[in-house]
Amino acid sequence: MSPTAGAKTVTMKKDLLMWSVLGAAIGALFGLGAGKGDPLAPLIVAGFGIVLGLLGAVAVRLSHQATKTDASQTNVAALIGAPIGSVIGGAIGAYSGLGRIMIAIFNPDLMERDFGMSFGIIGGVVLGAIAGACLTALIARWLRT
Repeated sequence: MSPTAGAKTVTMKKDLLMWSVLGAAIGALFGLGAGKGDPLAPLIVAGFGIVLGLLGAVAVRLSHQATKTDASQTNVAALIGAPIGSVIGGAIGAYSGLGRIMIAIFNPDLMERDFGMSFGIIGGVVLGAIAGACLTALIARWLRT
C-alpha cells in the first residue's frame, strides 16, 4: 500500500464523517423547528440527515473521480456559490409557482394558498444551493484550465 493510498483513505473517512455530522446537525435543527415539541422529531430527521449526508459525500467523491477534478480547486467556489444560489433560488421559488409543484408532490392535502409560498421558498433554496455550488465549481474549473 503506497503512502498516498493511505492518505486518500484517511481523507475519505474524514469527508464521510464531516458530511454525516453536518447532515445530522442540519436534520436535528430542522426537526427541532418542525417537530412542534416532539422529542423524537430531531432524532428521526437527524437520521435522515446522516443518510443524505453520506449519499452526498459518496456522490461528490464519485463525481470527482469520474471527472478527474481536483477538489481543492473547486471547494471554495462551491462554498461561495451555494449560499448565493440559495438566496436567488429562494426568491425565484417564492413567486414562480414552485410551491404548487412541491405541494402536489409532497403533500397534496395542503392548501396552496396557505403554504404555496413557503414551499416555493424551501424548494428554491434547495435547488438554488445545488445549482449555485455546481455552477461556480464548474466556472472555477473552467477558468483555471
